[in-house]
Amino acid sequence: MRFDWGALIDRLRECRYHQFLAPSPRDRIAAVEEKVGAMPALLREMLEHFNGAELFIGGLPLLTLFRISTVPSLPSLEWSEEWYIDKLTPKWRASGPNRNDDWAIGMTNYGGLILFNESRGISEWDTGESRWLIREMPFNEWIEKIMKDGEVMMAELNMDDSAKPH
Repeated sequence: MRFDWGALIDRLRECRYHQFLAPSPRDRIAAVEEKVGAMPALLREMLEHFNGAELFIGGLPLLTLFRISTVPSLPSLEWSEEWYIDKLTPKWRASGPNRNDDWAIGMTNYGGLILFNESRGISEWDTGESRWLIREMPFNEWIEKIMKDGEVMMAELNMDDSAKPH
């Protein structure tokens, strides 16, 4: 599956309520793959465009896309100590059967753990209620859902582009 990460970043930057961290060095991606397994191409490409992001920030971000750990790591006040692909993915996989191909890639502001599986797409696990919120949604559809949800959230917070002074 090919995905145009550059176009998504451009689309998100139009409303300015996002933070993208610098891309991950390829040697760091390779080191994580040695530890956790070969990443799906889509995930590797994301990390080559940005190593973590916060989307639709209105107080709290609607969605945090995880990063892979770096040396030195970011201070805990800048990035949660647990919100790393290479830290949460092994924990998720160890917590139940049929999870060996899942990658923990993000967290919503309401506690939804975002999981990516190359063959099944996106799933979302409600960490508070221990139940599935989304099962096997194609990645492109999930991105459009996030965009719609984020635009609604920003409008409700009166932070959409139409409400900003020009």
